[in-house]
Amino acid sequence: MSYIINLLEALIVSYGLVELCNVEKKKIFFVLNTVITFFMANFFDYIDQNFMPSSLLCLIVWYLMTCIFVRKKYIYNLFFVILVNLFCTLCSVIPILFIYDINRYIAGLTAKLIQFGMIFFFIKFKNRYNYFEDKYWFTIIIILMLGESIISFQLENIVDNVYTINHILTCLFITIIMGISLYFFHLIEESNLEKERITKLYEKQKYQDLTYTFMKSAKDELDRFEHRMIYKIRNVKLEIEKHNYDEAIELIDNYRDEIHRINRTVYTGNGVFDTSMMLKLKELEYDVTPCFTISSREFYNNVQFMNLVLELLDAIHVKSLSLIIKEEKNICIVQCVGKDLSLCFDEIKLIFDKKIDFAYKYQMQVNDSIDLFTLKIRMEDE
Repeated sequence: MSYIINLLEALIVSYGLVELCNVEKKKIFFVLNTVITFFMANFFDYIDQNFMPSSLLCLIVWYLMTCIFVRKKYIYNLFFVILVNLFCTLCSVIPILFIYDINRYIAGLTAKLIQFGMIFFFIKFKNRYNYFEDKYWFTIIIILMLGESIISFQLENIVDNVYTINHILTCLFITIIMGISLYFFHLIEESNLEKERITKLYEKQKYQDLTYTFMKSAKDELDRFEHRMIYKIRNVKLEIEKHNYDEAIELIDNYRDEIHRINRTVYTGNGVFDTSMMLKLKELEYDVTPCFTISSREFYNNVQFMNLVLELLDAIHVKSLSLIIKEEKNICIVQCVGKDLSLCFDEIKLIFDKKIDFAYKYQMQVNDSIDLFTLKIRMEDE
């Protein structure tokens, strides 16, 4: 009968890990983890060490299994491995207290039923913990591990039938503390999600304001351009009538250069980024030739990314510049190419000393003919 109980536990644990840790090769993981967990449970039954040693070894083995099958979200998966391990411990307390003396096999089956119910219930709410910051994960993992250790020590006394009411109250108190902690961090996450929603609304409003500003600026620029065009055409006509063809050609060349400087339209499909870049290119004192080969994705509308690029352009001092932004797999590459490219490294240091949520690295290459500044930024999967 103990083999059946151990098999049920192995199946329940494997089911919980597959669903909570988002394992891709579910069937392989489920079978392999079930076999390993089943043999571990029987081994610890044989040596009669079913508390701290078995709990610690199961925790290590299950986490290594998830790391092999899910090569991302390591802290996130550690949380759920600890949680599943904690459920294995908690679900045995009530049957041991009330049923174990009557029939230990019924107590074991009842424990597995409670364990399955707890895991199934938590699977429904796992998405509420998807976006925790690392500092929250660290804190809650420490709380769960300490709580599980205390409960395991108390449980040994309960099984040995040398427990008092203090042992039971300690288990109950620790369980309540862990439950409150999980709920508390869930509230923090809800607050973060609300903050994110408000930030997106703010960015949308900012984009609308920027779009209006750009349209107004473009209209004013077109009006001024129309007046200058009429004036310059009249001057060209006068020079031609005077047979001053060289002066007329020079006026036409100057006019062509002016048209080139005005034509700084940016369209990548990222609304906030496009508008911000167009406004910035019009403000810069030096000439910029943009070359953007990027996809439409939320990353480029991120305030931190846009501020990084805009502040980088402010820190550059050059007559003319080619600004290249491109993608290579999940890396965004920003390159500034120019002759005698002068960078204010004090300003660069201030830019990168700010809190930036994404990973990046940059380098400066100086040659006799051309200088190149390259910034590589890792984009999160969407």
